[in-house]
Amino acid sequence: MQWMKRRKRKKDAVSRNKDRGGNMMDFLERNKEWGPRIIAIALGIAFVVAGLDKVLNLSMAAGMFSSLFGGQGWLVYPILLVEIFGGLALIVNWHAREAALVLAVVMVVAFVVTFKIGATTNFISAMREIIVMNTGGGNTAVNFAYFFSLVSLGFSDCKQCKK
Repeated sequence: MQWMKRRKRKKDAVSRNKDRGGNMMDFLERNKEWGPRIIAIALGIAFVVAGLDKVLNLSMAAGMFSSLFGGQGWLVYPILLVEIFGGLALIVNWHAREAALVLAVVMVVAFVVTFKIGATTNFISAMREIIVMNTGGGNTAVNFAYFFSLVSLGFSDCKQCKK
């Protein structure tokens, strides 16, 4: 008798789950348009933090920019503003697609300026340096991921990204 009660409870739980919309895959399918918003918020937070880090360590950031851009340390100011306001635009969904594309340009510049290919012997080693890590310095893997995530957001057609 006990096993019959357990079986009935299990059937009832399954039918209640179906009444609420099914399994996790059904939930994800119904809410798939939220994927780009989640990415936008995460990237927005990353860019706001990067910009605020430059503000809090301004002399260090200006020195780094001066060495990267041939004495043009003042370039830190427009970049930190773009990072902070572009990140906020992504978070609050205000012209998020446009902000993503502007930030993608910043990432291209960061990638080009910080890229220092190590001693590679073949094409695969060179691609590893670009995509996975750069032993010569810089955060090429992070820049690579941010760039393509931002471009994807810029071209996405999600309902939540249009304002």
